[in-house]
Amino acid sequence: MSVTIDVSEHVAIVTLRWPERRNALGPQEADEVADAIDTAAGSGAAALVLTGEQAFCAGGDLPSILSAIDGATPADVESIVYEHFQKLARALRGCRIPTVAAVNGAAIGLGLDLALWCDRRFVARSARLGQGWARMGLIPGTGGAALLERLAPGLLWKLLGTDGELTVEEAAAHGIAEVVEDPVATAIEFATALSRAGTAALAGYVQLARTGLPDEVYLRDCARLQSHRLTSADFARRVERSGLSAKKA
Repeated sequence: MSVTIDVSEHVAIVTLRWPERRNALGPQEADEVADAIDTAAGSGAAALVLTGEQAFCAGGDLPSILSAIDGATPADVESIVYEHFQKLARALRGCRIPTVAAVNGAAIGLGLDLALWCDRRFVARSARLGQGWARMGLIPGTGGAALLERLAPGLLWKLLGTDGELTVEEAAAHGIAEVVEDPVATAIEFATALSRAGTAALAGYVQLARTGLPDEVYLRDCARLQSHRLTSADFARRVERSGLSAKKA
């Protein structure tokens, strides 16, 4: 499966469709999703809804990542993080129409970061949210630390001191997301309401509302730090304990 784009008069829906791995993304899949966001942004729709089949995004696909970084230097890994995974961040940050995350199922690590990059977030009661990076001895490589701190100061440190999980009730209490019965339907309804303002006005709101989002300098720092974590002995030990291995070509 892949990623699909469904465009109506008011909304472009980008849906991740790798349900067999809960939409966990490797470098190639990250490129596909980023390209789909760019395409949807130019579709003429008033807003973009980002969602996933059966789950939102369970994070990075570790076997694919291990395969991509096998034998790579920190500089090589930095390029992989910046050019592929952070391509998602740049696509959402640069999207010229409002972005809405419709979170059904898991949004962990990279998945939570994707939701946080969106302008608004609707989550199902059954959604699972979390900053899963630290479990593997990694840092939020796609801007999640700054995004979470921007929305809910201090919450990142609380999550680091626990298991990293964030209940939907906590997300709502911190103003990170709104809990709804049907995130996709609610997001479409919201996009339709936004369309009444007109695309030119919405473009202005997008520019103003995203002031203060992580910039290129910040993302470069994330990529550099993550590259050293991914090539560390500590990460290798955590991978070995996890029982996961690189995907075979």
